[in-house]
Amino acid sequence: MRSAARLALMTAVLHSAPASFAADPKVPPAVESGNRVPIAILTAGFDYTRPEIAARLARDGEGEIIAWDVMGEDRFPFDAAGDTELMTALAAQLPEAAPVSLLAVKVDVRDPVSLAKGLAFVARTPARTVMVPMWSDNRAAWDVFAQAAAHFSQLRLVVRTCPDLPAESGAAVFPRDLKLEQVDGGTALADDPARPLFAYLETLACRRP
Repeated sequence: MRSAARLALMTAVLHSAPASFAADPKVPPAVESGNRVPIAILTAGFDYTRPEIAARLARDGEGEIIAWDVMGEDRFPFDAAGDTELMTALAAQLPEAAPVSLLAVKVDVRDPVSLAKGLAFVARTPARTVMVPMWSDNRAAWDVFAQAAAHFSQLRLVVRTCPDLPAESGAAVFPRDLKLEQVDGGTALADDPARPLFAYLETLACRRP
């Protein structure tokens, strides 16, 4: 896609009308321990009132979380269920002193525009790596995401690989099979402090038990 067309797409994405959501709960206070590298994660939302999750969230100099809810257009990516189990598991992968924080962006995998908006938000933050645990077998639903990824080429994407649905089996898994240049398995660099997060993501099956 040409640069002008990409810019037009991103402008439309960023200015589409938001939905209306009820007030979300407050985020528990936490103190940053040293300078942590923010790793963005696209999520369906989660219960950030859980202490083990709240302690790992990216924060600014005032102790407020750096996060975004695309649909609600606020910085509270809350969902009582959603990806709470996943976020708890990810937080558990990191030692307490690990210099890594999670910068959460709530999107709707069924809404291609929200996926693109999620990347647009991350591009305006210090995070340069984006974890994408969500997936589907509907390529059309990921086309706008692919265009946004090409536009925000500075972002490294660590996607869900679905080891139970290998490419050689003929199974379609997106965004894995979009063949985007900046997609990275994330486990190649042994000295990356976020490597345990990426390694855990690689183990997650996609078929429901």
